[in-house]
Amino acid sequence: MKIQGLKKSIDGKIILENINVTLQQGQITGLIGRNGVGKTTLFRTITGHYLSDEGQILVEGVDVIKKQENRKHIFYIDEQYSFFANNTLTSIAEYYSFNYPDFDLTRFHELLTQSNLSATLRFRAMSKGMQGLFKMILAICSNAKYLLLDEPFDGLDVIIRKNVVRLLLSHLSDSNQSVVISSHNLRDLEAIVDRALMLKGTTIAQDILLEDFKSKARKIQLVLRDKEIPSWLKKESKAIRIEGRVITVVFNDYSSEIIDKLNALQPVLHEELPLTLEDFFEANLTNEQDYQLIL
Repeated sequence: MKIQGLKKSIDGKIILENINVTLQQGQITGLIGRNGVGKTTLFRTITGHYLSDEGQILVEGVDVIKKQENRKHIFYIDEQYSFFANNTLTSIAEYYSFNYPDFDLTRFHELLTQSNLSATLRFRAMSKGMQGLFKMILAICSNAKYLLLDEPFDGLDVIIRKNVVRLLLSHLSDSNQSVVISSHNLRDLEAIVDRALMLKGTTIAQDILLEDFKSKARKIQLVLRDKEIPSWLKKESKAIRIEGRVITVVFNDYSSEIIDKLNALQPVLHEELPLTLEDFFEANLTNEQDYQLIL
């Protein structure tokens, strides 16, 4: 899927603009950003629940805005407009099998059995955790090329969350689908995603491959001798935390040149700490004014 120049406004306010991204099949992508930044709006626009103002969404080279039947390649459940409540699990699956020609009803019933879910159970009678597991089963059995999962782990207890993740990863090992997962729980995302897109403002501010990120970026804790933080340090790093004289920063590209500059400062403390996706997210939301030493 290739998204080019996508723009979406709601009530005269620009929510998304200049969205350009290519989703690779066989790749799990995390969509991260602060509350209200437009993650759900992006999903709704991709799937046609919202009409875009500008741009293209190409699947197999064809703009799905112009050729609606190509949306069968994209799976998304919009929680706001869900019709599930009063339906049985079987009737929900039958609806999706009508909309997704490759929907695997046989596997659907196999996964229900494995998950101890009755096909005659009504959706509203299930716990939130069981609902989350069921929606993952629907996504998997749709056999759509692109799965858009909006907060699939939200509100799930540890056991159910592990089951949902296991089910997803087990399925993807045998398929070539592309999955985009929006989640506030960055620890869960970090364990499963290959790539992270960070929405900031109205556009995708960062697009990173986790493997490259972990090989190049570093989280460093410093205590400087001087009261002033050098301008080069503010420019080349992102502050996560300032506590007294202790500075914790992330360098997105930690080079030998940066190491030499840090050593030249002769800091009282210079220590490398474990780096997480949550650190990256927090660091890339900071500004220069966040570099304020408390003396």
